Amino acid sequence: MKCGERGFKTKTGQPCKFNISDAANGCKYHLLGPKGRSLLASKGPAARRLRRLLPANYEVPAFDNRESVQRFAQDLARKVLTTPCDPRRIDTALRAAGVALSALAAATQEKLVDALLCIEHGGAAVLLLTRLQDGLKQGTRRPLPGRVVTIPQGEAS
Repeated sequence: MKCGERGFKTKTGQPCKFNISDAANGCKYHLLGPKGRSLLASKGPAARRLRRLLPANYEVPAFDNRESVQRFAQDLARKVLTTPCDPRRIDTALRAAGVALSALAAATQEKLVDALLCIEHGGAAVLLLTRLQDGLKQGTRRPLPGRVVTIPQGEAS
C-alpha cells in the first residue's frame, strides 16, 4: 500500500509513493509534521556516519608480530563483509597494517643480516656459499683446485 492511497500528497501535488503497511495511517514523513521532518532529516547524516564506525569496544591489536597483523586483517575483512562500513576507513586501516607488516619484514631482514655476519669467517664464507648455490642452480660447476700434499721429512734410516 502507498501513503498516497491514504490521501497524502507530495510537494508537487502527486500522491505520495512511500510504501506503508495496511495498518499504518501514513508514512513517517507525513505523520511527523514539519518540525518532526526537519529533526529526522538532521539525524540522517550523523546516524549514517556513526553506523559506519567500528563499535566503541573494538580494540585495535598491537602490531607486534606477523600473526597479530594477519588476525587484524581477517577480523577487519569479516566486519566489512558482514556490516556496513566506510570503505575509506577500511582502506586506511589496511594500509596501516601493510606498513606495520613492512616494518616487521625489515626488522626480520636486519636480524638475518646480523646472523650472516656472525658466521665464522665473516663475509667471505657467505660469498663462497652464495657462489656455490648459484653454481648448483645454473648447473655449472668448476672443480676445486688440486691440493698439494707434502710428504713430511722423517729421519733417514
